[in-house]
Amino acid sequence: MIDEHPSPLSPTDEYAAARSARRIGAQFLVQRRIARVAWNAKSSLTRQLVRGTGALDDLAASGEYLGVNIHAQRVLVYILASHHDLADSERVLAEWMERDLGVEVLSTRGSEGILLLVEAREDVGALATVARVKDGLARAANALFQGQEFIAGVSSICEPTALARAYRESREAVLCIDRFTGRAFHRILAVDDLGPARLFLAHGEISAVRHFVDDVLGPLLRKAPGTVDLLHTLQCWFDTARNVRGSAQRLGVHENTVRLRLARVHALTGLDVAGDASDQLSIQTALLVLRLQGHPALETDDDNWAASDSDTPPAEAQRHERRASPGSPAKERRSA
Repeated sequence: MIDEHPSPLSPTDEYAAARSARRIGAQFLVQRRIARVAWNAKSSLTRQLVRGTGALDDLAASGEYLGVNIHAQRVLVYILASHHDLADSERVLAEWMERDLGVEVLSTRGSEGILLLVEAREDVGALATVARVKDGLARAANALFQGQEFIAGVSSICEPTALARAYRESREAVLCIDRFTGRAFHRILAVDDLGPARLFLAHGEISAVRHFVDDVLGPLLRKAPGTVDLLHTLQCWFDTARNVRGSAQRLGVHENTVRLRLARVHALTGLDVAGDASDQLSIQTALLVLRLQGHPALETDDDNWAASDSDTPPAEAQRHERRASPGSPAKERRSA
């Protein structure tokens, strides 16, 4: 690039400028190829970490060469890449998350999913770290993938030796989202949001799961007067660790009202939600399915259950602003 020149360029000047341009262009291409090789090497290292393959000493040596601390605790994110554009955006997404969160983010891509390994900062607690990752994913989805399907499952913080388990768990969370929620929103859930019920929901037959929900909560799903309040009370009951006072404060009612509603649930369903652990598990699992499907009585304060994209109509966005998206079955996915 020539900034200023007081007179017309001589043949020598033109030759020097053209040669300089060629050399600069060649250096740029070399640096771009080096960056691509380094990125591919990091992707390969990420895949080995998740699979648990390769000797630890070899992985440590590769990590040291690439500037990656393989001993760091990380959060694993599984993103269902059902759209070609999303699958091509692995690097863009990882770099965006690095800038947004200020931590190292490794990535790799499988046949149907993108995996991110987000470094956990030592000065941030486990729950706060997972919440930061979910919020970052929601911002990335809204910024980079407007109008595209974006489904992500987020693991808890794990050691490098537990990444294979974190992969299975986060993929199960994605399967639950994909099978039981609608497609109008970006959907991001942590493994802890679903608990062990994800095993049943991710791998069970969809029709069997729906029959289970009807068998457990059928009398409360007939839209009879008062049933919406009963479902909302049940959700608050479990969200407050089965605490009557906490449920009453959240609902804004008297404690005796909570007790009467739980007794009403017992009378309608035959399930003792206040005293029987087996009945509690059945009801909590059924509520989880309804929550995934976006039942209007089961609102959640977690905005990442359903972060709306820009194509959602305003009225629909308001109706779903604080709850999950409506249910719709989806086909099974292969593993990444």
